This record gives sequence, structure tokens and C-alpha cells, in this order.
Amino acid sequence: MAVAIRVLALLMLLSLAGCFSTHTGSGVSRADKKAVVYYVRPSDTLYNIGRKFGIDYHLIAKRNYVGKPYKIFVGQQLYIDRYAPRSRQFPSSAIKRSYKKKPVIKKVVKRSSKPATTTHKAKAGSYGKGKLLWPVNGKVTSRFGRRGSRMHDGIDISGKAGTPVRAAADGEVVYSDSRLSGYGKLVIVRHGRNLFTAYAHNQRNLVKKGARVKAGDAIARVGSTGRASGPHLHFEVRQGSTPVDPLAYLPRR
Repeated sequence: MAVAIRVLALLMLLSLAGCFSTHTGSGVSRADKKAVVYYVRPSDTLYNIGRKFGIDYHLIAKRNYVGKPYKIFVGQQLYIDRYAPRSRQFPSSAIKRSYKKKPVIKKVVKRSSKPATTTHKAKAGSYGKGKLLWPVNGKVTSRFGRRGSRMHDGIDISGKAGTPVRAAADGEVVYSDSRLSGYGKLVIVRHGRNLFTAYAHNQRNLVKKGARVKAGDAIARVGSTGRASGPHLHFEVRQGSTPVDPLAYLPRR
């Protein structure tokens, strides 16, 4: 049930985005002129970001709807009010999130003469810079970030029509359809640690919902369906429902 709720929330957010941009919330757009956009780096915490800008990290959390335990993700975009950090207040209902405390379970580790092996599950849950595969070998024609008053929640990668689109990591297909406005034929894959990747404007989807895929598997073909001016892949990475910069997870080339 929890997985279904997370997927539904993701699809609702994607349906608002379209290919090129997403409207920012009304609270964000009014403060943009006074805000600095900061992209989270691998070693960042809200606390040290607050120290860097001289602002209480609790205010940064409220500004960006980040609830306890204040977890942030690599590539996540944060708005920081430098000039009037204490002037903006948000409804408490907008920033409350429920987090269940997991019981601490002590594990008894038995020594073994056999060498330790890394399980597939552990590999699938380790994401960071360079941990995802490029879904298409093309040029990035549009990056993640703001476009005027709107957001582009992913990157656009050039490619010839019919070129295979490959899964960026192992996972399960949670959506394969063309019902979301602007995206055309779209595939969404859920990976470990609540990470999702989305592949849009496909000429054809090669996988169905519920399918298990391996990193590098062909899951679609490059096309120009939906709101697209020509053949290319619109690629998104999301931590839960939060869009993050895909380039923070892809290897440099």
C-alpha cells in the first residue's frame, strides 16, 4: 500500500510537469527574487548549508518543505532566502511529514571462513555520482533547473528516432503508458532506496508495468511523442517525489 501511495504521488507530480517545465508553487515564485538557488552536493547537510549562508537550517527546511529528520538528496534544488531569511512563514500543515521510528535490532554476526559477498539488493541501493547508466548515448540539449518562472525537472538527451533507451539501473517498471500530458509514451522504473527514473517521449515502450529490468536493458525507443519538437529522450531522476539533477547521478563523459 505504501509503495502504491508513493508511486501515485510521483505520477501526480509528473502529470503537472510536461516535457519542458513545471510550474513552481505560488509560494516559491513570489520569493524567487530574494532567493538563491543551491544544488545539494554529496557531502552536504542542511546544517552545514545553513552555516555556509549564515542562516538557521530550520528556516531552510521550512522554505523547502523538508520535514524531520531533514533528509536531503544529491542534486536536490534548495531555495535560500538570503536577504530576508526570517520574513517568510509557511503553514505548518505544508511541512509536516510522518516518519516512523524503526526499532533498533542488534544483529549477532557470526565469523565465517568464507569470503563476504555483496548481494544484488545492496548494489541496487547504492546511488550517487556515476552510479546510474546513461539511458541514451547522446548530447545533453537541455539541463535540469529553472527556465524563467518554471522548472525543467530532468534533462533532454538527443538521439535518433528508434534508438534503444536503456534502463539506468536495476528495478521494477511501475508505469508504462501515454496518459500523462506532455510526456507522450513514458516509462517509469522504481529502484532501491525509493529512487525513480523516468523516460519520456518514446516512440515505443518495450516493457510493461510490473516487469523487472536490469541496468542496460532496452526498455523503449527514442521518439518524439507528447510535447516534443523532435526525437529525443526526456530523462528524470526522483528521490520519492522530489526531482533531482540526473547529472549528479550519471558518470561524466
